Amino acid sequence: MSEKLFKFDQLSEQSQENSVKGFSKFFVKMYRDRNMELISQDINNSFLWDIDREVYRNRFESIEHAAKDTVKYCSRNYREILKDLDINFLANGTSELPWEDWYQTKYDKVPAGL
Repeated sequence: MSEKLFKFDQLSEQSQENSVKGFSKFFVKMYRDRNMELISQDINNSFLWDIDREVYRNRFESIEHAAKDTVKYCSRNYREILKDLDINFLANGTSELPWEDWYQTKYDKVPAGL
């Protein structure tokens, strides 16, 4: 039997915090790899601006350090983004799929030639 899945806003406060921390590392990596198009298409991009600025400010730091800083200063923005993304979470806040797999699934759905 599989675990019950939740939308971000159905998670407990602690689980939401876990989700934000997990997503932040993925986000920083995608930002540095310049692969934000698939993330930015499903959300209100105003939530990205503060995070982007913080990631840029930490551009010479490790992904872990930059992610930690973005969570510290932009947690509310991450929460809004996670509400809008089409992904489910386990009760502990872990994404149903690893973030890289979620991204690949979205990428595979993009029509050829775009």
